[in-house]
Amino acid sequence: MHREVKGEIGKMCITKTPTGKYYVSIFTEQRIEDLPKTNKQVGIDLGLKVFVITSDNKKFKNNRYTKKYAKQLKKAQQHLSRKQKGSNGFEKQKLKVAKIHEKIASCRLDTLHKVSHQLVNENDLIVCEDLNVKGMIKNHKLSKHIADASWGNFVTLLQYKCDWYGKELVKVNRFYPSSKTCGDCGWINQELKLSDREWTCNSCGVVHDRDVNASVNILKEGLKIHRQGLSITKVERKSDVSNNAHSAKPEAQPIAFGVGG
Repeated sequence: MHREVKGEIGKMCITKTPTGKYYVSIFTEQRIEDLPKTNKQVGIDLGLKVFVITSDNKKFKNNRYTKKYAKQLKKAQQHLSRKQKGSNGFEKQKLKVAKIHEKIASCRLDTLHKVSHQLVNENDLIVCEDLNVKGMIKNHKLSKHIADASWGNFVTLLQYKCDWYGKELVKVNRFYPSSKTCGDCGWINQELKLSDREWTCNSCGVVHDRDVNASVNILKEGLKIHRQGLSITKVERKSDVSNNAHSAKPEAQPIAFGVGG
């Protein structure tokens, strides 16, 4: 067991991974207290060159794990293709390929958890774009990179952590021109291209970093939505008056009991 089981235990689910590891996911109900308030708000822009860019100019690196292990995976898959299906050699090589895929997925998820935890821990309100990830993946030139970045999973992690710890996540409309709008005067640059990483406002003359400017505009738009009470991610939560804790919340806790088939 890699972590203590807390709360009232409900359902359990046993799964086996392609690498032969067994996991027990335990569904529990427990009280989770709010994190301390920081009185800070942040807008975030998700990208490929840099994974997350915040409105206070913090940048989180995109580690590109698929690209990092691409050569190793390619070599392992080539060896697998030469093996005869059903043979011992085929099964051993198939396991090696599965371990590389598992390594990529584990590294990616670890990064998503660390970045999302830091953002939720440091801010009371987080604003992001309501991205159409499924539609964006249809672009064959960027689909592999978008899937590797795992934007959709990242936003999901942000959402449940905000719900757990008394923070708020606001999503702005995906069609809001956050990159094209000047964060100082509001002028919209209709000629801005995806390749333009910096641009100058023709109205006020301010030079903008494309991603930082986008995150600043996302925050401004999110604050407007929040003030109007239109947050599409707002979740009603019953508070415990006696200890200011959340009402009972379900949590699936994966517990690793053993490795090997």
